[in-house]
Amino acid sequence: MPSALVGILVHGFNSNNASKIARIIYEETNVGAVAITDHEKILAFVGIGADHHQLNRPISSQSTLDAMNNNEIIYLDGKENPYQCSISEDCKLGSALIIPLRTGDEVIGTIKLYEPKRKLFSTINMSMAEGIAQLLSSQILHGDYINKQTLLNQAEIKLLHAQVNPHFLFNALNTISAITRRDPDKARSLIQHLSQFFRSNLKQNIETVTLKEELAHVNAYLTIEKARFTDRLDVDIDIAPELLEQEVPSFTLQPLVENAIKHGISNLIEGGIIRIYSHTTESGSEIVVEDNAGTFIAPKEGHEGLGMQIVGKRLTNQFGRDGALKIEVEKDHFTRMSFIIPSPSTRKDKRTAIAS
Repeated sequence: MPSALVGILVHGFNSNNASKIARIIYEETNVGAVAITDHEKILAFVGIGADHHQLNRPISSQSTLDAMNNNEIIYLDGKENPYQCSISEDCKLGSALIIPLRTGDEVIGTIKLYEPKRKLFSTINMSMAEGIAQLLSSQILHGDYINKQTLLNQAEIKLLHAQVNPHFLFNALNTISAITRRDPDKARSLIQHLSQFFRSNLKQNIETVTLKEELAHVNAYLTIEKARFTDRLDVDIDIAPELLEQEVPSFTLQPLVENAIKHGISNLIEGGIIRIYSHTTESGSEIVVEDNAGTFIAPKEGHEGLGMQIVGKRLTNQFGRDGALKIEVEKDHFTRMSFIIPSPSTRKDKRTAIAS
C-alpha cells in the first residue's frame, strides 16, 4: 500500500488529494472509517459515519484538537478511553486512532482511523497507521518545499525583469523618439519589437522556455539596441539548429547580452560586436555570449553582480555544476560568458554513478 500513496500530497494538501489518500487507506486497512483533517476542518472522510462527518466541517472533536496542540498520538480504544462522536450521538463508530500530520515541527492536520463499536484495532493497523502518517508528513513537507522553491524562482525572474526594464525602456523610448521624424517606418518597427519584448517578459514568469523562444526575446531586445547604437553595434547569432528546442531557464540569455552592451559595447567608439553562438564540448553544448570590448571588470569569486548571481544560480539548478555560468575576460579584447547544456548521455552517466 505505501507505494500507492507516494507522491499524491506532494501536489498539495487539499480536499481532493486527501480524499484519494483516505480512499486508498480505507480499502487497504479494512478499518471502519478514515478521516484526514487540516488544522481547521475535515478534508476527507470515507466509511462508516460519512453521512454526518461531512467535508469542510470545522473540527469539533476535542481529542483531535488535543492531538494537534500537543503533537501526540491519541488512541481512544472505546473501553478505558471511550470514544464518542462529537457530531452525532447515533454514530456507529466506537474507537479512534488520531495521528498528527507534520511539516517539520509544525502540525498541520491529522489522519484518523476509526473502528465500529465492539471491534478493536489490530496491532497491525495501529503500526501501519503510524507509518502512513510519517509517509504523508514527508510528502506534505516535500510539497511545501517545492511550492516555496517555485515562488522563489518566480521572484528571481521578476527581479531580473526589474533590473533590466526601467533603463532599457527609457533608452528605447528616447531612441524611438529620435527616429520618429526622420524615419517613421523604422520607428513603427521598433515599437513593434519593444511591444514583443515586453509581451515576452510577461510570459516569462514560467521557469523554463525553449532556446528558440529565448533567442526571439533576445532578438527583440537587440533590434532596439542596434537602433540606439547605430553603426557601433553588430550582432552575430550562430546557434546549432538541433539545440533550438532545448529547455533552458527563462530570461537567461537577455541579462548576459544586456551585460555585454552595458559593460562592453557602450565603452567602444566604433566596431562593437556581440556574438551568440554554440559549440560542442566533451560535456555537452556550450552556449556563449561574447563581446569584443573586453572592458567588463570580472568580479571576484562569490562577488558577482546580483543579476549574474541569479542567472548563475538558475543555470546550476537546471543543469548541475557543469551548467554553471563561466565568465572570461581578456582586457580590451573580449568578455565571454558561457554555460554548458549537458548532453543526454552525460546526464545518464551521472545518474547511473549516483545510483551505484
